[in-house]
Amino acid sequence: MKLNFSKGAVPLYLQIKEQIKKDIEDKNYVYGQLIPSELEFEKFYNVSRITVRQAILDLEKDGYVKRTRGKGTSVTYSDKIDENLSAIRSFSKEMADRGKQAKTIYTEIDLVKANQEIAEHLQLDEGENVYRLYRVRGADDEAIVVFETYLSGKFDFPLNKEAYEKSMYDVFESIGVHMPTRVNEKFEAMLADLTLSKALKVAIGSPILKRVRVSYTEYNMPIEYTYSYYRGDRYAYSIQLKSN
Repeated sequence: MKLNFSKGAVPLYLQIKEQIKKDIEDKNYVYGQLIPSELEFEKFYNVSRITVRQAILDLEKDGYVKRTRGKGTSVTYSDKIDENLSAIRSFSKEMADRGKQAKTIYTEIDLVKANQEIAEHLQLDEGENVYRLYRVRGADDEAIVVFETYLSGKFDFPLNKEAYEKSMYDVFESIGVHMPTRVNEKFEAMLADLTLSKALKVAIGSPILKRVRVSYTEYNMPIEYTYSYYRGDRYAYSIQLKSN
C-alpha cells in the first residue's frame, strides 16, 4: 500500500493503522503472531517513528495488538464465536455448527456437599451430595471457556473424568436424563483473576463473560447449576427479539 502524502489527506498514522488492521482481519497476521517492528514499518512506509507508534497505539487501544517490552507487538484480534441464544445447545454442538472441533483441555469430577446457594438452585437440602464437574474447554487447541458445574446428587452420574471429555449432555443421555428442556441464564461482565488467567491463558484483568445457568428436566426438576467463564475476546452472544 502506498500512503497518500498530499495536503488534506487522511493523517499518515491512520492510513498505516487501517492497513495493518486490514492485514490482521485478512489473517495476513494471525492471532499471537508478532507483526513487524516499528523500525521495519518506519522504513517500509518512509515515515517517522512517531507516526508508526501512534498507529500501533491506536491498534492496541482497539484490541487488535498488544505491545510487550522486549518482545515486540503481537496480534490479539481474532474472530469471535457468536452464539445465538435461540435454542439449548451444548458447547460441542455450538463448535460443530461453526466447523470447529470442541476439545476438553482439563477435567475434574468429584462429590461435594452442597452449600446454601447450590442447594437452593438444585432444590436440595444444604449438605446433600452433589457432583462438581470442572472443565476447561476450547476449540482448535485454544482454551475458550471454564465450566464449573454442579449436578444433582439425585442422579447417578459417572465419577470417571473420561466420561466428560465430550459433551456433558451426552452423559445426561447415557443415564436416561436427556437434554434439558428449559434453562434459566444470567450474564455479567467480569475481569479474569489469577485462576481464570491460568486456565484460559489470558492476562489477569482480561475481560470475561460470566454465564450462570440452571437447567431443568422435562419434569421441571433442576439438574444442572453451571458457572461459565468465557474469554471476552473470543465469545459473544446474539439474541433475536420480536414484538408482540
